[in-house]
Amino acid sequence: MNSAALSLAASMFDSAMDNEHNLPDTDSELYILGIKYTTPNDTYAISDDVLSRYWFTYRTNFTPIGGPNGPTRDTGWGCMMRCGQMMLAEAYLRFFLPAGRYFRWHPNLTDKAYWEILNMFIDRRHSSYSIHQIAQMGASEGKDIGHWFGPNTIAQVLK
Repeated sequence: MNSAALSLAASMFDSAMDNEHNLPDTDSELYILGIKYTTPNDTYAISDDVLSRYWFTYRTNFTPIGGPNGPTRDTGWGCMMRCGQMMLAEAYLRFFLPAGRYFRWHPNLTDKAYWEILNMFIDRRHSSYSIHQIAQMGASEGKDIGHWFGPNTIAQVLK
């Protein structure tokens, strides 16, 4: 695994840990990608599940997209791209990891497929599904770099 993948994994873990105790205080059912949980009984199982999902959110200070004057942050326009990345990453995880939907992440994870999938989404020009690649593909579909994508655009770009 490379340092960029490790850094991205650490930021996903930190983000999830920040929200670990923000679960609603209710006996209502909670569904995460088709799995039913109840709070407070399943608090640890919920945390494990959330920690095991790829979590791509707004980023700053990445290499400019589309040239030296291009955007270096995706705040305000990258949300649908990040949703598309997470959806595709989850599909890859389910297909390529033996545990599929029931995969659970842990700090000493050595599963090569997990890290290979994560590397495809790192915000670098040459990563297959980076914000750079997605924005450039959107430009080829008539969407200006730095502008919001709708659901259809992200679906077309990722197919």
